[in-house]
Amino acid sequence: MSQDNRLLPVSAIDRTMDRPLSDFSASKPYGVSATEPTNIREYLFVVLKRKWLILSLVLVVTSLVTIQAFRAPSIYAGETTIRIEQKAPNVLQTKEIVIAGQGDPNFWGTQLKLLENPALARQVVLTLDLQHNPSFFGGQTQGGVFSSLRRIFAKPKKANDSPAVSPGLTVVGESEVTGGSLTPEQLAELEPYEDAIVAGELVEPVPTTNLVKIKFIHSDPELAQKIANTLAEVFVNNNLERSTEHSTKAEDQLAREIANLQTKIKHDQEVQFNYAKEKNLPLVNGTAGNLEATRLATLSGQLLQAQNDRKNLQAQLEAARKERDPFSVPDVNTSARVEKLRDRISALKETRDALLTTYTPEWPGVKKIEAQLQGLEAELDKAPSEIVTAMQRKYEAAVSQENLLRRSYEQQKGTTTQQTRDQIDLLAMTQELETNRQILNTLLQRQREFQVSNGDRSNEVSIATYSRLPREPIGPQRFRNIFIAFLLSLVAGIGLAFLLDFLDDTLKSVDDVDRYLHLPALALIPASRDRGRLIGIGGAATAAPNDTTALAMISDARSPVAESYRHLRTSLLLSSAGQPPKTILVTSSQPSEGKTTTAINTAFMLAQTGADVLIIDCDLRRPRLHAHFGIPNSKGLTNWLSGERDIDNLMQTYPAQPNLKLLTSGPVPPNPAELLGSDEMRKLLAVLTERFGHVVIDSPPAISFTDASILSTMVDGVVLVVHGGRSSRAVVRRAKQQLLDVGAHIFGVVLNNVKVETQDYYYSGYYSASEYDDADAPGGVAGEAR
Repeated sequence: MSQDNRLLPVSAIDRTMDRPLSDFSASKPYGVSATEPTNIREYLFVVLKRKWLILSLVLVVTSLVTIQAFRAPSIYAGETTIRIEQKAPNVLQTKEIVIAGQGDPNFWGTQLKLLENPALARQVVLTLDLQHNPSFFGGQTQGGVFSSLRRIFAKPKKANDSPAVSPGLTVVGESEVTGGSLTPEQLAELEPYEDAIVAGELVEPVPTTNLVKIKFIHSDPELAQKIANTLAEVFVNNNLERSTEHSTKAEDQLAREIANLQTKIKHDQEVQFNYAKEKNLPLVNGTAGNLEATRLATLSGQLLQAQNDRKNLQAQLEAARKERDPFSVPDVNTSARVEKLRDRISALKETRDALLTTYTPEWPGVKKIEAQLQGLEAELDKAPSEIVTAMQRKYEAAVSQENLLRRSYEQQKGTTTQQTRDQIDLLAMTQELETNRQILNTLLQRQREFQVSNGDRSNEVSIATYSRLPREPIGPQRFRNIFIAFLLSLVAGIGLAFLLDFLDDTLKSVDDVDRYLHLPALALIPASRDRGRLIGIGGAATAAPNDTTALAMISDARSPVAESYRHLRTSLLLSSAGQPPKTILVTSSQPSEGKTTTAINTAFMLAQTGADVLIIDCDLRRPRLHAHFGIPNSKGLTNWLSGERDIDNLMQTYPAQPNLKLLTSGPVPPNPAELLGSDEMRKLLAVLTERFGHVVIDSPPAISFTDASILSTMVDGVVLVVHGGRSSRAVVRRAKQQLLDVGAHIFGVVLNNVKVETQDYYYSGYYSASEYDDADAPGGVAGEAR
């Protein structure tokens, strides 16, 4: 027995199933190239194939957004405009000093932050009693579905006119909400209202002006108006209280100090008077009764005067040294030089301020005045130290004079020391009284300064325009949101369609066969409208073949399925050069792809041409040919391969088509591959080829078993059946490669059970028209029960 080399691989490297298909000479590209650019028509085909998914997604998303948009209440905005003007620096000029204020560079930022302060919102809540107003929170909740539908078709309600300012509105002061007057429970209860007001408030400064717009957004137009106006009123009131608070406290403190000092001075005067009366001392200097006494008195008076002068100078000098502000020293204030310098500085500052209203600080005239001011101010800064030095010299001279008089006084005995002491005590009282009077004068001067500086107490903040009642809502932008949702859902649906198409690894069309398998598409078998499948017919041996088997699909000669099998017959007859193929193997990559049905109908169509046709069931693992024809399977192919040589006794005839012979599988053997690969099988095919015009062989799936690979070396060609929309490209390519590796000749691919609506317009329209014409005709390609 000669060795059959056709069962051996072409080369060792061909055992790799993942080799590129272009490496095999037996597999040349057919039809559309894999590198062919995708055109717009293919993109449109993907979109149309998933049109219901896209439309469903668009409909669901747009509907949900529409319902949500119209469930949301309309939003109104109240807008109040306030004017914020920083006070000009106050300039206070007296005979002694000049006081000038300076502007705050952080003034604007502070004012805008105060407008967003939660304490301000708390004042508004308490002023309008919003915690007891159910419409504050109730109007912002979403309505039901029916109210949403009513809002879609109904026109917005016009708000009733209401006054811009509530009559008799009592503004709650800032001290009432921040001074601890509210309990922690009350503060916690007010927090949601504060947060709602802060969230709905919008502060917008108007560029290049002192105006600020206060907007408040709410679903109730009246509340939006009232809250916007109340925010402005409360802010104005807070600013007025804040600007006068410090001044009032300082004035009160100064008034108390003045009153206390006046009481002390009056008491000291009474003490001085009583002391002088008790000691029989004159309140003014007098002369003694005799010469010595007069001389002693004179010396005593001179010494006391010297002591007083020295003490006054000493007190003034010590006060001047201890004084932080040298200009508060009386000698400095009464200095003609200092007063003259101040007058000149004041005049130059007024001139500079007048120039700055027109020119910038860089203007030469302003710079010149600034230079003069710097010189005068430097000279003024030096003046106190010079005056203090002069006081030191006077004090030293007074000390010398006192020492001289003391020596003269010691020479004049006979005066009473007690009288001198009394006079000294009285003088001390007088000096203390005089000091208190000076302090009183200073405090009175400061009080007058406060009165002048606080004479103009105009508010920095005022309301320019009260809010009008909003007529039209400012939001939400329902139709814009719906349109955006429509576009986004449409884009998402198209993207999802392309994603699903990208992830879909199945063969669905003739173009897919050409592109991914590089094999001819012999025929496209459409699925029936009812998508009936012939499954579970293993026990249908007694049923009528045309009722439940694969032949039922072509019982109507005008059905699309019958026409598709005629097309397959034509493709097979023209697939070989010279003469039509005699032995045809029908297989598939996986079970349940319709190979048995395709083999039966192919044999039936070939028999209709008048040729003698034999169909052999070589699926020795799960034979199904006898079930489709309703014939017994007690004997068949396995009997002949086991040694029985009466082939005519093994074959059976199909009554409806006498020239169609059937050779069933026979009893299932334990070793199907060995039987099919034996020489007996090859001899049988040689005998049958001489007797029949065509021999159609049904085999097991090529991926699952080696039977198809073995039989492919004994036939003229192989027909590969692919289930449209279910068979994986990778699996089919592996089956194809497995057949090519053993040298099989593949006629092409039959794309089975294809949905015509997913194909091109020609196929879809043609088959649809045919099915409408033959609505009662059974159709569809049944998959095998694998």
